[in-house]
Formats: sequence, structure tokens, C-alpha cells
Amino acid sequence: MKFYIHTALVFFCLLVATMGSGKAQVCGCTDSLAINYNAVATVNDGSCEYASTIIETSEIGLLDSLLDGSSTLFFWNNGYWTFNDHNDNCLYQIDSTNATIKETLCINSISSHDMEEISQDSLYLYFGDMGNNRGNRHDLHILRISKESILNQTFAIDTIAFSYEDQTDFTAQPQATDFDCEAFVVTDDSIYLFTKQWASTQTTIYSLPKTPGTHIAQRRETYNVNGLITGATYMPEYQLIVLCGYSYSSRIKASSLRPFIVLLYDYKDHRFFSGNKRRLNFKATAKSQVEAIATHNGLDYYITNEHFETTVMGIHVNLPAKLQRMDLRDYLLPYLSQFGVSDHQTVIQDFKPIDEIRIYPNPVSNLIYIDCPKHLSGMKYEIFNLNGQKVAEGALRERFISLDDRSMPAGEYVLVIRKNKVIKTFPFIKQEN
Repeated sequence: MKFYIHTALVFFCLLVATMGSGKAQVCGCTDSLAINYNAVATVNDGSCEYASTIIETSEIGLLDSLLDGSSTLFFWNNGYWTFNDHNDNCLYQIDSTNATIKETLCINSISSHDMEEISQDSLYLYFGDMGNNRGNRHDLHILRISKESILNQTFAIDTIAFSYEDQTDFTAQPQATDFDCEAFVVTDDSIYLFTKQWASTQTTIYSLPKTPGTHIAQRRETYNVNGLITGATYMPEYQLIVLCGYSYSSRIKASSLRPFIVLLYDYKDHRFFSGNKRRLNFKATAKSQVEAIATHNGLDYYITNEHFETTVMGIHVNLPAKLQRMDLRDYLLPYLSQFGVSDHQTVIQDFKPIDEIRIYPNPVSNLIYIDCPKHLSGMKYEIFNLNGQKVAEGALRERFISLDDRSMPAGEYVLVIRKNKVIKTFPFIKQEN
């Protein structure tokens, strides 16, 4: 698969070079941190190679025993949240300064078999009940739950069921299958799974629609991570995904539990392996079953691991669940600076003026008016239908938004307005003209 990706990018470069701009495009490695950096390259062809790198982490603290099964971590509602992989139905907000539980939100109407990841878009949280380390599940699914309904405790829940297009054998094979999955991201129109492959120690991307129903996950591309992928965090505005995982040998069916992360950035469209791919290893003495990773600014990352306990050859191993932090400025700031990210990026502030925004009328016909303070002009907005599909977007340059009858027939919609990372949602109804 790597050969085909690279060949396609070379063809793309040749095509661009022959177009009428008169200025030839040069394909190569455009990342100055790579050992094969090409200073004259203008198009990143995904060929960057990096020196073996060890990163340092700082331990924030041990997690409460309630979180021994912490399997996911994500930044939402101005904080970091986690969820246990089984026997629980609550979201827990973790204090990123001391690892204590700040808030609990329970969703009484759900249960899970093996809930391994939660991802999100502007309107929904997506709960991935897709753990499958025996390879024999026929009930893989993702629960899509409205963020607003979680906060007001009404719980609007839909189910996205799926199966892998190329799985034909459902014989139970404990820790020997390539159809396990603990990481996924959500884009404007799709869900992309990153598999946890016990047999090959690679990861394969599968895609499926993010709308409720039963779907076939389509195989996309594979990358050799030489380990088990257990979590993902996604920043679409920066074309950046960071995966986490830990080492595993399929030959001896054992793991040293040495964590690592993989940086995926500067990729093309949603071909996440087409850009830079850099692995960062934890030091050899670091041992933990890392399960989740999240960031709020693209520079500071937090990871959690499950409680892990076993006895091997008479030696008792007991690794508690904990929260750790990583500073990745040295590895990502040169790339992120082009997006305006600075070295002094800090925790997202709560921009309370966004609460002063009002919309009217509701229901609406052609024009929806925005009542907001003048200094908030220029904020980005998006409009979604109830299937989570984006039907309009723009910036608030005027005090109104014109609604297109072709893309927005009569029905229910949600207007999303963003100020930095703070989001305000406004449900509304569009009437027939």
C-alpha cells in the first residue's frame, strides 16, 4: 500500500509541474525536522524519514480507582473526559493538573460490551463499542449521542452498526486477530477506524458513513506501526492526528508494554498516511498499557492507561491507572506555526461573550438573523442537518445568514458558532417559503 500511495503522489507532482503556471513543483520531504529534508521541495510526497526518538512524559497523578478501565480521553466542554471500557455508563471529567475527578455525567440508557474510544464532531459524541480482541464479534457498533442531550440529560441516541468488508472468518482467536479496533476519528461526513492488529502489528484505516444505520467498513490503507494502536486524537484544522499504542510481538504473543505515539500530519484530504509519519517512543523503562490520548491545542498532550495486573514466571506486575502529560512543541511547533499556533499556546479560555449571541426568528424562512456583540463579528459558523451532515458554512460578516432552499429544504437544523475552541449551538426549524 505504501508503494501505491507514493506512486500516486509522484504522479500528482508531475501533473502539477506540467500545468501552465510556468513554475515547476518539486516533490520531496518538506519537513525540516526530517533526516531527508529537501529545502527546495514544494510538495510533500510523504517520503520524510526521522531519526529514532525517545520522548519524556511527566506523571500528573494516579487515577481514581473508579477509572481503572479508562479507555478513552477527549477534550470537550472545556475539559478532558474519559470513559471506562466496560461495566460503566458514565463520563468522567479529569482535572488535568492533579488527575482527580472533577465531574461525572452518567448516561443511564446505554450499556457497553467493550467501549474503547469516544470521538466527536460539532454536534455529537461517538461512543465506539468495537473492542474485538477475539475477532468473533457480530455486533460492532458506535453510539451517536447529541452533546446537547448529554448536558441536559435527555439523551438523544442513535446506533451506527458496522462490519469489516474483508472479514470472513469469525472464529474466536484471542489476541491473534487483525479486526480489533480501539481508535477512530470523525470527519465532516465519515468515521475512520484505525485497527489494532494483533497478528500483523500494523494498523489499517477503514471508513464508514457517520449516519445511523448498518454499514460496511471499507478498507482504505495500511501502515506498519510495529505495535498495537489503542487511541487517537484529531485536529482537522491542522491536518493532524496523533495515535497512541504500545509494543507487542505477534511471534511470541507478548508485550513489553512500552508505549509509543505516531504523529500523522500534512496529509492530503483524508488519506492520513499520505503525509508525514513520525513515531516517538517512550523510554525503555516506561511500562503501561496506554489506552487514550487527547490535546486541546496541538502541543500539550495527555494520555491515560488502564490498571494492568498480572503474574509472569512468579513475578507480580501491578501497573496503576494514571494520567501523564507530554510536551510535543519540539516535534510539532515548526509545522503548526503556519496555522498561527504559538509557543505560548495555553489552556483554552472560556470566552463568555459568546453566550451573548441570540438568533431569530425561529422558525425561519430565508434569513436567520444573528444578534451578537460587534467584537464577535467574523466568527465561523456551520449549519448541520439532524444526520450530522454539514449543509452550510461561512463567517459572520453580516448580521444575518441566507438559507439556500436547495441544500436546506424545510426541516430541523442546528447552527454552530465557534469562538476559538468554544462552541455555541442553536437548533432551529426552516419552513417552506
